[in-house]
Amino acid sequence: MRRVLTERLRTGDRIGRDIIGGPDAPALLKAGVRVSDSYRQSLRRSKITSVWINDSLSDGIEPLEVLGEATKQRATVAMRDAIREVSRSLVEGQTLSEETVLEMRDVAELICSDVSANVTSALALNDLANADGYTMKHSLAVTALGLSIGLRVMRRYGWIDDLGYRRFDEIDQRLLLLGVGLLLHDIGKLAVPPEILQKAGPLTADEWVAMRAHPMLGARILQQADISPLSRVVVRSHHERWDGSGYPAAKRGAGIHQFARIASVADVFDALTSDRPYRRAMPAYEAYDFIVGRSGRDFDPEVVEVFRSAVAPHPPGTGVVLSDGRCGIVKAVRPESVKRPIVRIVVDSTGSSIAGDEIDLSQLPGIEIVSNDFDPWVSDTPTAQCRVIERRLAPRTDPRTHTETPQTPAGL
Repeated sequence: MRRVLTERLRTGDRIGRDIIGGPDAPALLKAGVRVSDSYRQSLRRSKITSVWINDSLSDGIEPLEVLGEATKQRATVAMRDAIREVSRSLVEGQTLSEETVLEMRDVAELICSDVSANVTSALALNDLANADGYTMKHSLAVTALGLSIGLRVMRRYGWIDDLGYRRFDEIDQRLLLLGVGLLLHDIGKLAVPPEILQKAGPLTADEWVAMRAHPMLGARILQQADISPLSRVVVRSHHERWDGSGYPAAKRGAGIHQFARIASVADVFDALTSDRPYRRAMPAYEAYDFIVGRSGRDFDPEVVEVFRSAVAPHPPGTGVVLSDGRCGIVKAVRPESVKRPIVRIVVDSTGSSIAGDEIDLSQLPGIEIVSNDFDPWVSDTPTAQCRVIERRLAPRTDPRTHTETPQTPAGL
């Protein structure tokens, strides 16, 4: 199985996994269905940007799903209902109901369970297509990644209690509180005018002030709800930065709560790898390098050290181009060597298709992955016409994250 951009689907491609259009919605396409022109149009209308397909090149490749389908479905419905309730509360001056808070806890527990089952695997967080809209999808992805990192961080480094002692107990209870905070971390953006959130160009000074207010707005929305202060600290402080350059309080280092330090890494990684009105999504490996490169500046070094082995920059099922000219599909990723996966070669350096030899890049230090933009099917046979897109790496300031991000060419 491999992931393919919707715009590159070919007539006759076989869908690998059910494609869900949104909460409570039936499957747009079921696994096993052959793609037609009308199906492609339906996917575009539903804003499904990529899908899993099964073909001879990817036979036997089974990408890991972080969240089970039942968890994703319940979580998206719960997030949709919470967002609607918060939107009403902004008008009516109410807070989240006890029923909604309990559902958030239940969903956090489900996600914790799924994450715990995959704690020894490198994760690919690109399969939440059933989430409806950026805020919902972002919240679920940040929760899955944040809990994956949080579990590993607390098992490796523990947590500091109110008396300053490092502890390794009660991790499950703390993960539930972290999960609720992660699910609701961006709830304050519902109070920010949509014309600011969706603006394609740079923010003005006044717009930036409004954007920077969303963590405190979120904390106020939840102030009267029956939610732990440890969950609310995620909402209030996930934009704080290790070096003190964040907001709203310019906290630094260990002065930032551990939950918020975990959330900031998960939040930025998913934001960078998602399409937004002001920029296109960055490939996972570029976002991965960005997070690692900002260790000790934007992010807690302990959290980044865990992130390095928790996330797959080249997930299984990804088409890749190698530095020696060969092209293939990532078959497997191991936590001890996430940047150097096992690759199934389908095109050699001369442009000829081959039978699918597999190489382990961890054993071949002279070969690098140079692009995740390999589409093996240009006609009816694999070809070495691998489309490698140049990416300029000059930094620019992303007004929504207040961090320098690699420049992505317009229109990519």
